[in-house]
Parts: sequence; C-alpha cells; structure tokens
Amino acid sequence: VEEPPRPAPRLLPRGRTLLLLCLIVLGALGIRLYVLDATASPIPPPPTVTDAAAYRLLGTNLAHGRGYIRPFDLQRQGRHVATAEYPPVFPAFLAAADVVGISSETWQRRLLCVVGSLTVGLVGLVARRFGGDAVGLGAAGLAALQPAMWSTDTSALSEPLAAFLGMAIVLTAVSVWDRPRTWSWVLLGALAALGGLVRIEVLLMGVLLIVPLAVHQHGGVRRQLSCAALAFGAMVLVLAPWTVRNWLTFHQFVPISDNVGSALRGANCDGAYRGPFKGLWVTNVNVVGGNQVDPQGRCFSGFVITRGQNEAQAATVLRNDGVRYALHHAGQVPGVVAVRVLRTVGLYHFDQQVNFARFEGRTLRWDRWGTRLFQLLAVVALLGLFFRPRDHGPRWILGVSLLAVLVTVASTYGNFRFRAVADPVVVVLAALAVGDFVRWLQARGAAPAPS
Repeated sequence: VEEPPRPAPRLLPRGRTLLLLCLIVLGALGIRLYVLDATASPIPPPPTVTDAAAYRLLGTNLAHGRGYIRPFDLQRQGRHVATAEYPPVFPAFLAAADVVGISSETWQRRLLCVVGSLTVGLVGLVARRFGGDAVGLGAAGLAALQPAMWSTDTSALSEPLAAFLGMAIVLTAVSVWDRPRTWSWVLLGALAALGGLVRIEVLLMGVLLIVPLAVHQHGGVRRQLSCAALAFGAMVLVLAPWTVRNWLTFHQFVPISDNVGSALRGANCDGAYRGPFKGLWVTNVNVVGGNQVDPQGRCFSGFVITRGQNEAQAATVLRNDGVRYALHHAGQVPGVVAVRVLRTVGLYHFDQQVNFARFEGRTLRWDRWGTRLFQLLAVVALLGLFFRPRDHGPRWILGVSLLAVLVTVASTYGNFRFRAVADPVVVVLAALAVGDFVRWLQARGAAPAPS
C-alpha cells in the first residue's frame, strides 16, 4: 500500500516531542550511570595491558605535556617513543577531560555515559525523520534500554565517541539530502574525518555517503562535483594536521594510524585461521590477568621496535607479514571472513565471544543480553523490508553504517564492540519496521471491503 508523498519533517522537533526526547536522554543517562556503578569492579579484573589502559595513559601524557608517545614504553621503561598506534581524537578527548579536572577512570567513564546518552537522542532524531514523532520517541526509548549500548557506553574505550559521531554523520547526511546547504556538506566531511580519527569505520561511512549524495544533487555535473569537493575538502583539512605530524615524525605516510600492522598480523596467522580462536585476533603476549593463547608465537608477538626503526617502520613489517600470510592462505580467507562476521553478531562461539568482554573492561551479562537483543532487532529490521514505504526518504543512508562495520570486521577480526556504530542504526531500522507494519495494518483496515 503506497502512501502519498509527504515533505521531510524538521530534523529538530518542537514542543512536547522535544521535551519527551530530552526526558528519554536523561533516563538513558541515569541507566548508564547506574550500570556503571553496579559493575565498577568486574570480577575477575581486566588485564593491565589493554586498549583502555593505553587510551588513559595517552590522554594523561597529553594533559601533562609529555606529547603523543607510546604509553607502556614510558610507563614501564621510561622511554619517550613517538606513536601513531592509536588515532588521536579519543586520547585528546580524555586529555581535555583531565585538564578540566575529570581525571579518574570512573569519572571519565561517566563522561562517556553522557556521550552515549546523547547518541540516544540522535537515534530519536534520525528515526523521527523517517517515521514520525512516535517512531522517533520509540527508537530513542529502545536505544536507552538496549544493553549492548549500555555495555559500550560504560566502557573506557573509544566506541562511545565513535557511535555518537557515526549517528551525527547519519543525521547530517539526511540533512544534506533534504536541504543541501554549503555548511551541511562541509560538516559532513569534517565529521567523517573527525570520526575517522576515532575509529576508521566512521571515516569509511563518510566516503561511502559523499559520492551518492553528490550524485543526487540537481543542477548538473558542476553542482555535483562542487558538493563532493566541499565535503572531501573539509575531510582533508581535518585529517591534514595529524597526517603531516606523522610524516614529519616517521618520514612515512600514516594518514590515520599504524595500528593496522598489529591488527593484520594478529588476525592473519595459524591461530586465527583454524582452531578455537578462528576469526579472532590472536597474540602470545602474556599480560597480567590475560591468557597466553598462542605460545608458539605464530601470531602477534608484540609491537617490537628494533634499533634503527621507528614505530611506523615496525608496523609496516607486521602489516606485510599479515598480508603475506593471507595471500598464502587465500583459499581459507572467505571462511575466516565469514567467521569474523558471525562472531561479531554472536552467531559463532557465542560464550567464548562474550568471555572476551572482560579483557576490555566490559560486562559479560550486558554483552550477552545486548547481543541477543541485537539479533532480535536485526530480524525485525529485515522483516520490515516487506512493509517498507517507498516515499519516506533515503533509508539507504542507514545501511551505510552497517556496510562500514561489515567491511571493518571482514578486514580485521570479530568483536562485539566493533558493532558500536551499527547498534544504534539497527535500533532505528527495527523501530521503523514496527512503525511501517502498524501503518500497513491501519491501511488494510481502512481499505474498503470488496463487493
């Protein structure tokens, strides 16, 4: 049943809808703060050598004027070694918090709960654009209650900020589609670059969005090229300072991060291609509280920088080793990629995948329940395709987030937290599916009975 076209609503609601959305955001914050306090001391405790610990040390070093240096080298060996292993925006976010007095891990996690609650608000705005006020409020309420998003937002990792920027990009892309203006094109490119300096899939979202949005523009090829140039130009301007810093530091082109070296080395090896850890990132580095899962050292054995090397050169060696292994085992790659994706959505070795949450300071219970709810919402979203109206705007924009996460996981390894950018979008799609189904039922009920 097709409905007559209707103009796109304002992205920002007014009156009662805005008030209710703000109340949902406050409720989401209350839930996240409660969950954080209830799980403040996970048992057993997470290992000391983790991404979360590295981010905190990076932020602390920046706040105290030590520069952007390898965190554990300074902590354990007293060495100041320049780094680009982690993208800079999240450590800079923590450093800014430290400077204004938010320096403890607990308070920084509370700050990330605020960021996650704002993501809930963006979920409501995006869903409202496609499905109306009721659907928007329903989506925001569901996002506030989704345990997978709690687990992300209460972590000490970069995913809460990545999820927020991912939804901000989606909302900006919708604005570009509805009412393209110069500032909205610039904002789209800038947000994509800023998000890419948090997690690479956010940058990929921007790249995948800009070209089709530009092609959609009326006014001929010149108009389309100028719109794309505005967005890509803003993207380059935001990335340039960091990329230039890396060039001057390492004398090598490192646009975002050299972490791809360790990622590819640990994800392309015997332990990651077969056996119980297939589809994971495998290391033999023995960390306090962790497990030595590859004692033969066939996978990632540490980010070792030999004399005469800098970090980027060491990362290149790791990257080449990982790529070489994948090419030599090309016949196994499709199966490994499938397992990586299945692990991320909880359909392969589910209990094992959940247990890895403690290594990242996440909560096993919320990861378990949140992933099961994610699976249910994904099924609802897929079933909603049968009732989808054809005139409610560019829902393909939502699919770009899912595609970016899929590409990232397929290229690296399976991990629940890699869904951070996808989880809010799945909530939106599921809410839209329910709204479409209700409208479909109403249309059938209003149709005249056959004579």
